[in-house]
Amino acid sequence: MDDKELIENNEKEKSEDNTENKDFVFMREQIKSHPVNKGKLAKSTLVSAISALVFGLVACVTFFVLAPIVSGYFEKDDTVEEAVKPVVFPEETIEEETNPEDMLITNEPEIDLSEIAALSEEEIAKALSSVEFSISDYQKLYQSLSDLAQKTERSLVRVRTVTTDTDWFNNMFEETSELSGLVVADNGVNLFIVTYAENLNTADEIYVTFANDVTVKAFDQMKDEHTGLCILTVPRLSINEATRKGIDVATLGISNTSKLVGSLVIAIGSPMGSYGSLNYGMITAANKNLRVVDHQYRQMTTDIYGSSAATGVIINLKGEVIGIIDTKYSDPDTKNLISAIGISELKKTIEKMINNQDLIYFGVTGSNVPEDAVLQYSAPRGSFVLSVEMDSPAMVAGIQAGDIIVSLDSKSVGSYSDVVAMIRDLEPDIEIPVIVSRFSQGEYKNINLSVTPRAMEQGE
Repeated sequence: MDDKELIENNEKEKSEDNTENKDFVFMREQIKSHPVNKGKLAKSTLVSAISALVFGLVACVTFFVLAPIVSGYFEKDDTVEEAVKPVVFPEETIEEETNPEDMLITNEPEIDLSEIAALSEEEIAKALSSVEFSISDYQKLYQSLSDLAQKTERSLVRVRTVTTDTDWFNNMFEETSELSGLVVADNGVNLFIVTYAENLNTADEIYVTFANDVTVKAFDQMKDEHTGLCILTVPRLSINEATRKGIDVATLGISNTSKLVGSLVIAIGSPMGSYGSLNYGMITAANKNLRVVDHQYRQMTTDIYGSSAATGVIINLKGEVIGIIDTKYSDPDTKNLISAIGISELKKTIEKMINNQDLIYFGVTGSNVPEDAVLQYSAPRGSFVLSVEMDSPAMVAGIQAGDIIVSLDSKSVGSYSDVVAMIRDLEPDIEIPVIVSRFSQGEYKNINLSVTPRAMEQGE
């Protein structure tokens, strides 16, 4: 086949293809624009604009009216808090302790003890035999104690944590825990509650229930890693007026008095392991110092039998809180006897947490210099270092166990309590001079060091 025939065949095939394509065209559509009704469009636009304006005004009014209330339920108003004065606990003054017999109202004259001393044994026995203490008197005494406990319980709350998790089969479930808390301050914006931070770090929600069984949401503000105590805040706007009237701020008493041992006390909160339980007893010992990093606390023990998981507070017969129940420091043979940390030593820590101030981490545990070391080895007065925390500011600076801190921040140190007070007032990340006396070659020699304390980390 020559070129001419090939060209003719190709043209014939193209002609057949065009014919087939024309056969498959059934319909050709042409879309025309619908005529626009300008009047209707303008009317619709005007209605939409007016509706948007009305809805916007309603939204603004609703926001301004409900914003303060909603913020009370879901978040803390930091702007308002900044204008509120910091909470400061009053200085302690030693007062006479209330005796159990003082709780009974009596009009009988006071007894002159000198007259009793002059009586013979027979006369005393005869006089005692005529004294009657009826069941009614016992009832009055215990009723007075019960009334005092109930009044103080207005400052207690039940703290409940809720943690959401999933099981092996991806089913959702909630874990809850409960413990007691104490309302320690009210700055007009928030209520501040001290409790133990158990399960708070992993909790999704925290709730507190007041004495009238009203439950509201609480917020974790600050934690002391050394004691395990923490401060929760509850916005006042989230509490109804009736509940607010039924809440009392706890009165913090004195625990560093020599008259503490032998005094009658009441354990309230959860001393028996369940919220709302209470028991009576007396302080049996209060001279044990707890060795806690950068702190010094006094432990009080009682003859009150309770739960090893007890929480709550110890109050005296004035209704003052003198200790926060903490059984983790109890001796193994007395683990079911209620013990507490004295409130006097805790006040400054609680005060700093309420005011959201940094808790200072230095890193030493200490005691006073033993008198024998002063007499036999000419050891200087100061704070004896029992141990130093690993990677703490004190260890980084070169302080060692066995050193005696004689000066801190250019101030003379005479005891471990001096060091505790000075550390509490330091600023984080500011280098300070420290002088330690270290035993070397048969004598104590001073060494100049520099320590940079830091703020205690939260949520660890």
